[in-house]
Amino acid sequence: MRFTRFPRVVPYVVTPRKLAYARRAIQHARDKCPLFPELTDQRSAEQRMADNARHSRLYWQDMRDTQAASWREARRELGSLRASQRAGLLRYWQDGGLPGSPVYLLGCIYEIKRRRICYWHKLAELRRLRLIGMGRLPNPWKKFQPTNP
Repeated sequence: MRFTRFPRVVPYVVTPRKLAYARRAIQHARDKCPLFPELTDQRSAEQRMADNARHSRLYWQDMRDTQAASWREARRELGSLRASQRAGLLRYWQDGGLPGSPVYLLGCIYEIKRRRICYWHKLAELRRLRLIGMGRLPNPWKKFQPTNP
């Protein structure tokens, strides 16, 4: 089955610019509330960078886990379709121009289950459009195009 790979978790790199920004942000928070310093962020810039690195890693791993769960759901829903519907959808999925995302596959499955689309008809439409594009079939929309005198 066609799919787009989700990017791997990239490590958070602490640069001098990021460290300087963290120092400025901490100082700005302290300057905003000079009378009550206990209400401000008490972490150092290095601690803040370590927290950012941890949150970044957790965020990307959570995104990867969500994507994997979506693919599992899409495969489960795909298995619940009739054989003819599944064959038509898989063929359209391979030939069509949709992005390889589980969200699009789940959308296609939703349309099949609500009886809105038959993907065998969509495949026939794709083939007809490709033949028109190659010049093997006449273009039915050509008569509607304005001509410049």
